[in-house]
Formats: sequence, C-alpha cells, structure tokens
Amino acid sequence: MKAFKFKIKRPTKVIIAKFEQHLLLCRELYNSALRERIDAYKLNQISITYQDQQNQLPEIKLIREDLNCVYSQVLQDALKRLDKTFKAFFSRVKKGESKVGFPRFKGKNRYDSFTFPQANGCFRLEGNTLHLSKIGKVKIHLSQNILGKVKTCTIKKEVDSWYVIFTVETEREILPKTHKSVGIDAGIENFMTLSNGEQIPNFKYFEISQKELRRKQRSVARKKKGSASRKKAVIKLKKIHAKIKNQRNDFAHKLSTRLVKEFDVIAIEDLNIKGMSRGILSKQIHDVSWGNFYQKLEYKAECADRKLIKVNPNGTSQTCICGETVKKDLSVRHHHCLSCGYKNHRDIVSSQVILQRAGHTLLASTKAVGL
Repeated sequence: MKAFKFKIKRPTKVIIAKFEQHLLLCRELYNSALRERIDAYKLNQISITYQDQQNQLPEIKLIREDLNCVYSQVLQDALKRLDKTFKAFFSRVKKGESKVGFPRFKGKNRYDSFTFPQANGCFRLEGNTLHLSKIGKVKIHLSQNILGKVKTCTIKKEVDSWYVIFTVETEREILPKTHKSVGIDAGIENFMTLSNGEQIPNFKYFEISQKELRRKQRSVARKKKGSASRKKAVIKLKKIHAKIKNQRNDFAHKLSTRLVKEFDVIAIEDLNIKGMSRGILSKQIHDVSWGNFYQKLEYKAECADRKLIKVNPNGTSQTCICGETVKKDLSVRHHHCLSCGYKNHRDIVSSQVILQRAGHTLLASTKAVGL
C-alpha cells in the first residue's frame, strides 16, 4: 500500500462548510462511542465491539438526523478508528508497557480528518476532479500520477488548508541489485555519517525557524483570548510549525529513497529514540527527527526488497574496525587506534563498526582515508 497526498484547490465556502460539518459529526460520533464503551464496562462489565456500535448506526441516525448529511461508510470509519485505538491499547497492556495510553476523547483540534473507505461507491476521481458523496466536486493539485488501484480517500485539514490523501494498492517494486552495503551512524552535528565516508548535514529546521516562532508566539500571547486577531495569530504560528514538519518530511523522504536505491543492505543502530529524547539533548534530538526518517527508511526498504539490519548501538563510537576499544569523549572528533594504526573521523569509524556488526565486511576503499 502507498499513500499519495494532494492539496485541494481553493475550495468554496460551501465545500469548506461541508468539510467542517463532516469533521464535527465524525468527532461527536467517535466521542459518543467512546463514552458508551467506558460506561458499559464501568456499570455492567460489558465490552462493546465495533460490530455492536455499527449495528446501532441506523437507529442513531433516526434520532440525530444531521448524521444523514454524512455518507454511512464515513461514519463507520469513525467507529473503526475508535476500535483500532482500543486494540492498540490492549496490545500495549498485554506487552506490559509502562505507558499504555487509554483512548481519549477528541477535542476540536484533535480530530482533523475523515475517510471514504471505498472507491467508486462513495468517491470517484476523474482527472483532477474528485467527486465526494454528500459533499460534491472539488479540484485537486494532481502533482504526480497515481500508480495503482485507489482504495481509500481521506480528507484532512492542516492549519487552514485542506488535503486529500489516497491510499493506493500497488505492486511491490523490486529494485535491481547494486551489490553494495552501507552502515549509518546517526548524529546531531551531522544528521548521519555513512560507512563510505559521506557525511549528510543536519539542516536544523526547527533551530532556523526559532526566532520567527518566538515572535509569533509573543504575538499570540498579546492578543485577547477568543478574539478574531488571536485566531489569525494562532494560524500564522501553526503555519510555521507545519512548514518545519513538511521540511523534515521532504528531507526524510528524499534521503530514504536515495539510500534504498543505492544499497542492497543498510545497517543502522537500534536506538531508543524515545529514551534519548528525554535527556539534556532533547531539543536537538527532536529537531533531527531520526524516528521519522527511520520509519520511512524501514517501509521503503521492505517495499524494495532491501535488507535493513538493526544492530546493538553500545560502544560503536568507542570501538575500532579491528575490534580494539578506543575510548574517547565527545570533544574528540577523530579516531586513532594505537593497536592497528587506523585513523579517521570518529563518526565514519562508528558507521563502519555498525556495518561490521551487521555481518558485512568493509570494502577496502572505505577504509583507506586517514586524517
């Protein structure tokens, strides 16, 4: 499965009102269904299933006539979301995780999308025109061709813009073998260092926008709560956060695609990113967004039949490729092994050790650089 995201071209006020109405009604149904599940278990120790709640929809629509403005399968999808949330919660409980995260009620800004689950029946795409049941026609910026069979269509609000996301069933694209492997050392000074000596810079998107963010945050703080001017200031602030998010996603997509095309085997550290983000470098770790990148790299490697290997990260920066321990603190940026004489940048050596731990020998050309 693959997702394609496109911006909706200048939707009319009528269309926007219908989008907002769909979000409101789906959110109310979600919260009502959650309340029903909680009360049923607290009062009677009864577990209510998705099927139970789906079967009640016709009766609910007789009482709440405004729900008839929303296509029935869109309402069913809202109930499915809740069911998935409960299944994920029980899965975390079963695994014994410390933070299980019981399903929460959705506030206005916490429910930002609704989904049409079937093509042709409730939505249809003709060129750059999208026909949505009980909403109407909208134009979309079709920036690329959709390859495969469209399965679902999601309408999503981001700040003050609307997007459509198509989930598409595609054939698995097996890339030709390159007979090359690479180790990757994630960092903060550089986003990552490859075992072939390439260092990919950290663009620090959040840090670059920090001055502008502070200015917009002060502007919001000075405005009266509930005023129109405050709402406008909040939108401007959200747009900066959205820009940072888009920059990170674009960078992660392009880099992960490139690595998957170039290498048959990719070795990375099995990092506890959540744990690391709670330390003194939390702001820098959030800014580099390793989790976002690794998530994209993992699913792209799987789709392309590439091998992604996670190795134990302990001691990769304190070990030489010959196996000897070479202790150094963070201020020491160059590696020099007295045992074998190997010299190189510490991050390059770390990435080479990561590749070795994955069970792949280094090419002579990757060892040759001495600093």
